[in-house]
Amino acid sequence: MTSRNLFFKMVRQDIRRRMWCPVLIAIAYFLCLEVRLLMEIDRYGKEAGRYFYDRGFYDISVFVREHFFGRDAVMMSIVTCAAAFLCGISGYAYLHSRTQLDTYHSLPVSRKQVFWSRYVSGILQFFLPFVIHMLICAGIAAGRDAFFIETVPALASYIVLHLLIFAVSYAVTVSAVVLTGNIIVSILGAAVLLAYSTVVDVLANLLSDRFFDTYIVYGDRTYARISEKIWCFSPLSMLLKLFSRPNSLTMEEAKEFYKYDASYMWVLAAAAVAYSLAAYFLYLKRATEAAGRPIAFGAAEPVIKTMIVIPVSFLAAVFLGMISPESASGSWFLFGLAFSFVVLCILMEIIFRLDIRGIFMHKKQFLFNAACTALIYIVFRYDVLGYDLYVPADQQLQSCAVSIHDLMPLPQRADVSEFGSHYLGEGEYRMAHMEMQGNPSVMELARKAAKEQLTYRYFDHYEGIETVPEYIETMNKQKYYEPVSFGYKLQNGKTVYRKYIIDVADPETIRLLADIFEDPEYKLGSTPLFDADWDIAFDCVRCENNFKAAKIDLTPEMQAELVETYRKEYMELTLDTVMHKIPVGTIDFRTERDHVSSSYSDEMIVYPQFTGTIALLREYGFDMEEKLTAEDVGSVILRTHASHASEGENDAVEYTDKEQIQQILDSIVSDGLVNPVIRFTDLYDERYDIDVQYNAENGIKYYYRFLRSKLPDFVPAF
Repeated sequence: MTSRNLFFKMVRQDIRRRMWCPVLIAIAYFLCLEVRLLMEIDRYGKEAGRYFYDRGFYDISVFVREHFFGRDAVMMSIVTCAAAFLCGISGYAYLHSRTQLDTYHSLPVSRKQVFWSRYVSGILQFFLPFVIHMLICAGIAAGRDAFFIETVPALASYIVLHLLIFAVSYAVTVSAVVLTGNIIVSILGAAVLLAYSTVVDVLANLLSDRFFDTYIVYGDRTYARISEKIWCFSPLSMLLKLFSRPNSLTMEEAKEFYKYDASYMWVLAAAAVAYSLAAYFLYLKRATEAAGRPIAFGAAEPVIKTMIVIPVSFLAAVFLGMISPESASGSWFLFGLAFSFVVLCILMEIIFRLDIRGIFMHKKQFLFNAACTALIYIVFRYDVLGYDLYVPADQQLQSCAVSIHDLMPLPQRADVSEFGSHYLGEGEYRMAHMEMQGNPSVMELARKAAKEQLTYRYFDHYEGIETVPEYIETMNKQKYYEPVSFGYKLQNGKTVYRKYIIDVADPETIRLLADIFEDPEYKLGSTPLFDADWDIAFDCVRCENNFKAAKIDLTPEMQAELVETYRKEYMELTLDTVMHKIPVGTIDFRTERDHVSSSYSDEMIVYPQFTGTIALLREYGFDMEEKLTAEDVGSVILRTHASHASEGENDAVEYTDKEQIQQILDSIVSDGLVNPVIRFTDLYDERYDIDVQYNAENGIKYYYRFLRSKLPDFVPAF
């Protein structure tokens, strides 16, 4: 019998012995593919009228392509990894038995043939049921009019992609089995290899968030915030990167992101080959007597211990610090770190020695790991590397983005297409789009903010802290502090983000802010209002002033005129207006389908200085400056604002006298119009909540506030 025939015979025999494995995989895929697909198609048909965003319906073919044959099919990747884990563990479990090893190694076949025959067998046990189920799903989708010619490339790439995901996870699992000598340690080892760099990266982010005051993340493509430098070392990191929904990307960035499939596939393929070769060469060198031992190679033991003990100790400390009383969280963090470190060291010795007496061995390694743990803690706790003080030098900087939340926040619209859903908040949008250059006030403010950050005082809150004199004094000093974010785009291509606290009552800070805010580059990069795809037609425009809201229907030409007028007046807007003037209303461009409304712009703020915009809206049928009279109101109720009320206190006062109501109406502003304003200006009196009961069908409108300069004399001092 030729060597090739022998090899294929060994593959067939192994498949027969482990027939239960492809059967389990087939059942899992049946539930995750065919059953789920039919359920989702049926649900989609029932709710079709609700599946629209912005300018059109969310087509069922796009849904199928995205959720079953595309990058949004996260469940499938989980099943694929589980299948790889199952095939890898079961295929090489004989390495844990001295008897089975002796039997296999006594056969007239080489170790090479034994290894690769089982390796190929494991791949086939996954490949056959997976491809069959995918083809069945394609047939189901086609039968339900959810599969078109555009779906074929997605299906083909999806099959290749999941084969690569399986190949990587399978190779990692086999490597773990070859490295270890019993089933329990093999399972743990496979889990460690699959997720290690992901865990380390998440831990680094958790520690940075805990110890660095200026830490902030923008533009992350995954919830785990995987580092660009280490993601490729872990299959889990690669999967998170690959299947992450780029919600924090612009549409153009999302399109580019999805073009990375080819490069990701090459990385997956390279990783699969590397792990497979590593497993093979380790298999050739693995001694028979290693069966039953926790680690088959003694040289790997101290490395593995260190790799597990240090990060897991910090994870335990972070968890304990998060659930501990805030007033003592620092102490509990240290306790958790020390306690978990000692316990983990003991457990490692017990596991590797299989003897409780192992806890007294390897004292030098214990001291080494303790020193490394202490060093990492000191670096983060005392900011040894100067993270919070970092501001790039001018010669290092290419451009800079600045975001102050309360400075004219223009909420960003959501985009949905075949590339998924994308929504950028104010900060995310500015970090992605703003590129300020040549304005010295930007870096001057950054350096000033970095220094002021050091003087900002944080308190761990506990019951009764509000009465502590030190707390009261500090809070009064920090009353006008606001967060500001910087995105430093460096000459080397990196982008570094920092969050500072600035004192907006400081005249010098105000001067710098005004210089930045009134810079055209700041305006253009602060809102999608100037994006090209804004020049489209909407179903209606929702307008709201101080007392009422209404939808107005405008022609595309009227909409274009309104947007252009608003753009010009927005570009002329000054910081002084934003800080000291109450808006007169808001504009919201909307789409509507089947009585379901979707906001495209959210609330665009209109200030009294926007005379052109106000005049156009009045011409179109909505008066932003319209007043409410006492004849339109049945009653007004004043309540103590929650932040000023004692426990169980109810100081509600109702007014029905028309003269008093009119005075109140002339003195109040909708809370929705006050929110966008930087609050240190004290434009309104926050002691009161005001409910206005209309006579008309509008009903009750909540959350009015008194203007501080117009507080009626008869209003009680709550």
